[in-house]
Amino acid sequence: MRTCRSNVRGVQVRRPLGIDRVSSSDYFHAFMRRPALVPILFLALAPFPSGARGAVALTALDQYVVGHGYGGAQFILHQNAYRLPIIANGKAGDLTIDTGAPTSVIFKAALKKFGLTREGTDMAVHGAFGKGSEKLGLTSVHQLAMGNCTLMNVKAVVVSDPGGGGIYRMYGLSDGLFGLREMLKYGAVLNISNHLLMVHPGGQMKGISGGIRAILTKQGYTPVDLTITGGHLHVAAVVNGVPCRLLVDTGASLTVLDRQFARKARLGGYDTGHYARGIGTKARPIRVSQFPELKVGDFLIRNAAVTISDLDAELLGGDGKAPAVGLLGAEYLGLHGAVFDFNNGTLYLRPQKS
Repeated sequence: MRTCRSNVRGVQVRRPLGIDRVSSSDYFHAFMRRPALVPILFLALAPFPSGARGAVALTALDQYVVGHGYGGAQFILHQNAYRLPIIANGKAGDLTIDTGAPTSVIFKAALKKFGLTREGTDMAVHGAFGKGSEKLGLTSVHQLAMGNCTLMNVKAVVVSDPGGGGIYRMYGLSDGLFGLREMLKYGAVLNISNHLLMVHPGGQMKGISGGIRAILTKQGYTPVDLTITGGHLHVAAVVNGVPCRLLVDTGASLTVLDRQFARKARLGGYDTGHYARGIGTKARPIRVSQFPELKVGDFLIRNAAVTISDLDAELLGGDGKAPAVGLLGAEYLGLHGAVFDFNNGTLYLRPQKS
């Protein structure tokens, strides 16, 4: 059972800080100067800031989607994390919107708050930097409300919160991840630009994708095809002239490339003294590199800057197809007003606003 009320205008949230008016490389280097761990919330699972408060104003895209029976919620942006306010089993919390997590996750520390129980498994947690010693747990949220929608009996895995909240501690810990399975199941339209996650209670609505494309291309967006490989979103890319594939991961604060591929693409860079932390494993050191062009599908990003670290080869491989070489993270998705249409697997990107 899924229910959605028809009007999303009444959702009250703290307005997010905007980042669209700075160059991507300047924003990237400013972010890296902060003395903190960089979270990479990317997970492989077995099948199975502040500002004034105000209601969200619907864009032409949002109005079109809501007009086709969608409901949803506004999320907030804090340091490149998209955090979705929820009520789980009557208790308020938030989940990080994470297209890099094949299914939704409840962090172990939030189980008691939501009145949930954990069923153990013998499956190891497998993150962007490899497998850890922790074992996955399973749980089910009887009632998960977000904005004007309520989802029933949402299944999730249970893991420990990486780093105890890391850079989000001052704003409270996130309670888990809202993952890819739910976005696909409910035909989500994720509007990063307007901070709205919209879902359809009856499942995917492939008939609206043509209208979404017409609205966004008229606004200067470029459509980019997404594929699902090994339970993750992949996109074709070109890094410094070298064709490759990237995993599209809203849970990764910054775009990160594997160190071996960085050598192949002849990316230089420098050590930062910072570390990236993924679920289930220890933190890894990261480097920074800047290069002339990054292409995502047919969308061109000039003067690109990325982090470089050692990513898990097994996890990036994906079903024996061409492996991904890194993660396309939240900084470029935010700077280029990303919109995801999970009904037909399309990512829309636009030129950075001046």
